Amino acid sequence: MKFTIHVADARHLPDINRLIVGTRIGSAMRKLEGRFWFARVQGRVVGCIGVDVVGPRTVILTHLVVEEGYRRQGVGMSLFRNAIALVRGEGATTLAFITMYYHFNRFKREGFRTEPRRFLPDNVRGHWMFTTKRYMKCAAMIQEFSK
Repeated sequence: MKFTIHVADARHLPDINRLIVGTRIGSAMRKLEGRFWFARVQGRVVGCIGVDVVGPRTVILTHLVVEEGYRRQGVGMSLFRNAIALVRGEGATTLAFITMYYHFNRFKREGFRTEPRRFLPDNVRGHWMFTTKRYMKCAAMIQEFSK
């Protein structure tokens, strides 16, 4: 399957919301919060990822979603790696996100580690993804790089 990755803007919000609400990872957004990228297959938006900058060199990865029929085909990991490469290229040295525990081994292979929330940097620990009750059962993942 061939897919392409693009920078999202307000025109893509309905498709991104469809993915987020459809997979039940969150509620629809009124506007794009942070930066987003999306994957497209034959004109259809099938996946997305967002990033929130929470410090001079700290980024939270958000809303990694792939439509069910397109999973396990490299879309999600391509979005993930693309977002990481871009923010690292811009100087990010700390990347964090949350995921379900049954996914965390996949991200450990990418160099991330699980971290109890109480040990996360303050600007990460205070981000809404790490404080929202619905995500408290999720694993907190972090990776830190030298400058």
